[in-house]
Amino acid sequence: MLPKPKKRIRGMPRFRGQTKQSASAKSALAAGDNGESSLVRKLKRRLRALQAENRALRAARSSPAVETDFRQVIDASPVPLSVDDMKGTIEYLNRKFVEKFGYTREELPTSAAWFARAYPDPEYRRQVATQWQACLKRGLRTGKEIGPLEVEVTCKDGSLRRVEFVGTVVGRRFLLAANDLTERERLEQQILEISDQERERIGQDLHDGLCQLLSGIKYKITLLEQKLDAKNAAEAKDASAIEGLINSAIHQARNVARGLHPVDLEARGLMSALQGLAASVSSVFGVSCVCQFKKPVLVHDHAMATHLYRIAQEATTNAIRHGHATKIWIRLTCSDNFLKLCVQDNGSGLPPKPKRKAGMGLHLMNYRARTVGAHLEVQPGPTEGTVVKCWLRGPHLSNANRRLL
Repeated sequence: MLPKPKKRIRGMPRFRGQTKQSASAKSALAAGDNGESSLVRKLKRRLRALQAENRALRAARSSPAVETDFRQVIDASPVPLSVDDMKGTIEYLNRKFVEKFGYTREELPTSAAWFARAYPDPEYRRQVATQWQACLKRGLRTGKEIGPLEVEVTCKDGSLRRVEFVGTVVGRRFLLAANDLTERERLEQQILEISDQERERIGQDLHDGLCQLLSGIKYKITLLEQKLDAKNAAEAKDASAIEGLINSAIHQARNVARGLHPVDLEARGLMSALQGLAASVSSVFGVSCVCQFKKPVLVHDHAMATHLYRIAQEATTNAIRHGHATKIWIRLTCSDNFLKLCVQDNGSGLPPKPKRKAGMGLHLMNYRARTVGAHLEVQPGPTEGTVVKCWLRGPHLSNANRRLL
């Protein structure tokens, strides 16, 4: 005879075997072995519906109609576009691409074929390939856009175009856009030429006009001082002071004139111009500006010397105006067949958050560097301030260094 179950004492906890069955558990048991809970049935129906939608979507994506629509959209773009797969096969070139560069899809089956035709110089082609691979890896790693990379492209007719390439990943493809910068660079070159011509004209006017006028005033004041001194007049000291002020004005006017038209045609013109720049900055702004040469650096290309001088001039101006520097060092060296210009200061340095759009000064410095085939870097100093570095390969640059920055 089995013992009667003991009554549970009120307040005692229930054990595992004593827990009450929930309503859902009871309903599941009531459904029997052949039935399923309504929740499970709903989930299965939803899963089958999602699988059907996914199959339909994949079929739509791979359908000829969708592919045709995609190509029509690409073809209608006013920007040259290229569609490449992950293995380097060029799948499609839009109408604007063929029109801009002259190459057809049949002539460019792969990206390797594009590199061989667009960059015929082997050294330049290697440099472009290295930088493009770096852009590609960075874009795939971060999930952001690929590039931009600015290069010089050789078209089918032999003409050269300055192009900025930007890409993005679309599924298992790359969509690359080619922004033609040729016209912009031509206009930039015209602006620089006009600017340099106006600088030279104003500098010449200062030298031939204002400086000559001040020299005439100085001569008159000197005569007046001599007459007053002969009469032992007290005003002789005032005349002497005025003469000193006029001498300072003449000196500053000549420095400004040299700054506007600094580089002579002689090979030592850049060295003397940079020394004059350092002296002028020290005199006008009251800061320490030192120009250093380890050995003579001769630049025979007048245009190159002018561009390098303007870069140094802009860098020193920025150091004082934006960095509030009190010490500036200008260095010009030539070693290992590389010409290097460096402007360093002890100012406040670069802002923690760079501006979205660089100022006109930095933009023009970059353009001047690119014009002579140089590379420009603006970075924080080792302990303080800012360092502007500009370097290029010797006085005779290779075609590759003239084009890739």
